[in-house]
Amino acid sequence: MTKIDLTSIKAVDVHCHPYIANEEPYSPEEYLRKLSLSVLPNMFKKAKEGSSIKIFPGMNMYMQITIQRLARYFGCQPILEEVVAKRNEEAKDFTAFTQNLFKNVKLEGMVVDFGYPTPPLSKDDYQRLTGVPIWEVYRIEPVMVRLRESHETFGAFIEAYREDLKVALNRKHVVGLKTIIAYRSGLEIRAKNEQMAKDQYEEFRLNDRARAKELRDYCLHVAMEECTNFNKVLHIHTGFGDGEVVLPKASPSFLIDLLRQEKYAETKVHLVHGGYPWMEEAAFITSILPNVYLDISLQNPFVGHGVERIISQVYELAPFDKVMYGSDAFTVPEMNWLGVLLFKECFERVLTDWIEKGYTDKDMAVEIAEHMMYKNFERVYSDYI
Repeated sequence: MTKIDLTSIKAVDVHCHPYIANEEPYSPEEYLRKLSLSVLPNMFKKAKEGSSIKIFPGMNMYMQITIQRLARYFGCQPILEEVVAKRNEEAKDFTAFTQNLFKNVKLEGMVVDFGYPTPPLSKDDYQRLTGVPIWEVYRIEPVMVRLRESHETFGAFIEAYREDLKVALNRKHVVGLKTIIAYRSGLEIRAKNEQMAKDQYEEFRLNDRARAKELRDYCLHVAMEECTNFNKVLHIHTGFGDGEVVLPKASPSFLIDLLRQEKYAETKVHLVHGGYPWMEEAAFITSILPNVYLDISLQNPFVGHGVERIISQVYELAPFDKVMYGSDAFTVPEMNWLGVLLFKECFERVLTDWIEKGYTDKDMAVEIAEHMMYKNFERVYSDYI
């Protein structure tokens, strides 16, 4: 049997978030909370006396895989308390801990959304912490929130908003803009309507979380226009996220009318999270629109063993040159590390199966993997790296 080994292939993570050095020791419950997508503080509680010492409240398969792989890395038993104790000891030198994890899986670059957490962390500080090149994707919603406080009229707000995006896009390390409109009003984007956007501006001034759909749609169009002008990439959150997402309107299929508009034919669009769990829709869109791409962040590593299934499903339709590696890591460096480690393990099995079935040969399988892990990023973002 021909087995594929991807351990030597470098990775560039095209979607993740920064975090501060967490040098204070964690309890097992605190550590699970850090690993979780949940934003609810009471999701993880101390296990009740007499309950299993192996299964903590809230633990899922992704967390179990994290514990297993970290135990192998640390050389300890795959028991949560032991792994956390080892982790707490290693993290006393947080910079060395982070950089050793990244080197272990050959993670050699990241595209970072500094829009979370808030207030924003320093790019320079985070790059020194990780020891790898970092590029930024500039989130538009914090700009909207900030400018609404100092501009009384819609006209002044939009003028300042557009200028702010231009300044950001002029920066070499900023590879594009990002929107989380899926969290606020959903992905069913309508045509620009200046009057309706203007009518909703006062509501937005009073409440930055207001749905204000026409206003948010208008601002998204402005972001697409400026990305087109600067030949940079618009990142759109699609699919699952945290509990705020407008889930019934989060499928990337809602974007297709927008993306098919002639004026956006040359606009590069990056579907963040690949629309999970609607990854087939995202894969189809990338297969018919030449400037639309997707990544597999969040679905990797947070669905655990499901990563193997997702890779196979995405490639049922998505071209090999349209899919990029990502993690959506956001609290601890173990997320970045496990993202690469788990993804490579799962991708190896998928590629080996393809070879056994005669779908491809070994050389082509390795080429497909290299495109996913870093070559597609280097080609799509070649003007800014």
